[in-house]
Amino acid sequence: MEYRPGDIVPRSGVYLVDHSPHRLMHEATLIGESRFPRCKKCKDSVRFRLVRAVEDIKVLPFHSHIVLEEYPDPESVPTTKAG
Repeated sequence: MEYRPGDIVPRSGVYLVDHSPHRLMHEATLIGESRFPRCKKCKDSVRFRLVRAVEDIKVLPFHSHIVLEEYPDPESVPTTKAG
């Protein structure tokens, strides 16, 4: 199964990250019930596939880095009022 940025991570594990075509695939370890991150360059075009599940206690929380950034929390995005 393939996942997109903003989808809920179904289970903690190591995920294959496909940025095609601007970067080679790599792996990221993500915690279940968090959101899949997005790419700083291709944004929501990046895709994820589970390689292997791991126990939650063996996974550190995801933090933005040079390639991936945390998906913005929909509740924290400011809304503008038309007026």
